[in-house]
Amino acid sequence: MIYGKIWCVVKPSVGVPLFLSAVAIGSFLVHVALLTNTTWVPAFLNGTSAKAAAVESSDKVALAPPTK
Repeated sequence: MIYGKIWCVVKPSVGVPLFLSAVAIGSFLVHVALLTNTTWVPAFLNGTSAKAAAVESSDKVALAPPTK
């Protein structure tokens, strides 16, 4: 481990909870940013389906009837 000597400066009983708290707070802030800055995430979390854009095709393809 490259930074193994950090535990000589910071006690693991302080450093590990501090690190895990920083990760949890960072994750929470990313989720808050996604909820406030997008429109599709709140809609997805509420269960509404996305409206697909209609695609118009200029080529008409005739399907052959199935053979037995």
